[in-house]
Order: sequence, then C-alpha cells, then structure tokens
Amino acid sequence: MSRHFLDSKISMNRGALSPGGLAPPHSHPRATESGMVIKGKLLVGFVTTDNVLYSKILTTGQMFVFPRGLVHFLLNVGEEKALTFTAFNGHLPGAVLHSTTLFATSYNTPNSKSSVD
Repeated sequence: MSRHFLDSKISMNRGALSPGGLAPPHSHPRATESGMVIKGKLLVGFVTTDNVLYSKILTTGQMFVFPRGLVHFLLNVGEEKALTFTAFNGHLPGAVLHSTTLFATSYNTPNSKSSVD
C-alpha cells in the first residue's frame, strides 16, 4: 500500500444485508459516504436538511452518495443477499444511529421525493 493512500485519511467498508435486512437510519458526522451495490437490490435513501426524503431502488453496479451528516438508510428489497462496498472521505467517519420512528412517513413509490415534515 502506498504512503499516499495511508495519508489520504479515507476508510472503506464491505456491507452485507440479508433479504429484508435494514441498515437503520443513521448518519456520519465527520464524512461523506459513497458506495456501490456489488450484488442485489437495495432501497437507499436520505433526508435533507430541509426534511425532504430522497429514495431510490438500486441494483448491481449502481452507486450512491450520502452527504456528511445527513440521516440515511439501506433496505434489502431483493430476494438474495445484497453486498455493498463503501468509502468515506475520513478515516473516522463516526456513526450516529437514529430512531426508526423518524421514518414513520408514507410515500407513493420508492423512486419518489416526499416531505417528512
């Protein structure tokens, strides 16, 4: 591994979710998270500082970005284990778990934009 990589202060993670599995609402106060769906079908979403929920179903090869500090989640909506590979632009991104009641809202389709006011 090159010294440049070690000095860049990034961190990476490989994630796995069983069918119906959830990475519950959480945020990273010190880093933006970007990732790719390696296998499977995931509903991913985040809530903006204006309380707007953005969500989309992603499949193998598609990417996502969760800006630093915004509440986000991942839900396996497929019939097989889903795998992700993520990177953070900080070596200590932190993780703050939020109550799942935060998302006690309804929306029309997984690819919709809706308010959570």
